Amino acid sequence: MFILLVVGLVGIGVAIALFAPAKVLGAEEPPRPVTATVVETGSCGQGMDTVEWDAGGEKKQAKLDGCGHRKGETVEIVLTGNDMVQSAASVPVGLPVGRRLTALLLCMAALAGGFYAFLFRYAPLRAPAVLPAPKQQPVS
Repeated sequence: MFILLVVGLVGIGVAIALFAPAKVLGAEEPPRPVTATVVETGSCGQGMDTVEWDAGGEKKQAKLDGCGHRKGETVEIVLTGNDMVQSAASVPVGLPVGRRLTALLLCMAALAGGFYAFLFRYAPLRAPAVLPAPKQQPVS
């Protein structure tokens, strides 16, 4: 009965950890993409493109961590620093489920190993593995 309780609680914990919003678990809010216009193009072998976007009424410019765009082209960017931005398409979208799932599976493996060690150490001894000798019939 105890093992069913533990498995049920672990299952509920896995469901909460996988489906709870990332903000509840302390993750940072994902950056929001901003529409920018390419002002200067840089050749892919030597430089980066420069983009310009509207930030609260004022125009800002920064280097785009990418190249090969045409002048006047609009791109979606994510602000990464004061002097550098990157394309919004290169930022991973969604929850970091892989790390959560890895940690939860590690905990479940440790729990199963601990339970197995508990059973191995404290389980009552079973009957010996040696078969009893067959009974001999009395000779008449």
